[in-house]
Formats: sequence, structure tokens, C-alpha cells
Amino acid sequence: MKNFLLALVIAIVLMNCLGSVVEDALGMHLVMSDELLSPWENIAVFSLVGIVLAIVGFVVALSVVGTVVLALGAVLFALLLAGVSAFWPIIVIAIALYALKRRNTASYAQKNEHNMHHTL
Repeated sequence: MKNFLLALVIAIVLMNCLGSVVEDALGMHLVMSDELLSPWENIAVFSLVGIVLAIVGFVVALSVVGTVVLALGAVLFALLLAGVSAFWPIIVIAIALYALKRRNTASYAQKNEHNMHHTL
């Protein structure tokens, strides 16, 4: 939001400066109802046009960035899903080996010492 407000302030300042330059140097004047607008009205109209263009630019920039981020996220999720679906047997075997390996450690034997004394 801070960047958006900063963009609006910059657009207003630029349009105020450029509005007077356009009016003086190029001789452009806005006409409404067959009457010339005053210089301040010209600046106000040019400022509004600049603000609208800044808002449109902001929305386009966000939509492009948002689309790129969403596409990258979808690609990464698809790669993860494809990797898990291709290698799920290896993953299951690795989890089973890890679970069985923990039973053979000394801490497991010490905790369950009373269960290991009986024989069938």
C-alpha cells in the first residue's frame, strides 16, 4: 500500500509539472462545452489522467507478477507430485527401514528390556 500511495504522489507531481509544460510549450488546451478550461483545470484533468494511468500500471504489474508466482508455484507442486508418485515405493521402503532401524538401537533395547526376557 505504501508503494501504491508513493506511485500516486509521484504521478500527481509529474502531471502537475508536465501539465503546465504541455500547456505552455505545446499549446494544448482542453475544451469542455465549447469553453477553454483554465490552466488549473487543465492541470487537474491531466493529473486525473495520470492517476488513472498509474493505477492501471500498478494493477497490470501486480497481475503479471501474481501470474508468474502462481505459475511457478504450480510447476513446483507438479514436479513434487510427479517425483513422489514416481518414487513412492522407494520412499515407503526407506520409511520402513528407518522405523525398523530404530528398534535395533541400544536405547530401544534398554527401554524395553522387560519385554525381551520371555521366550515362546
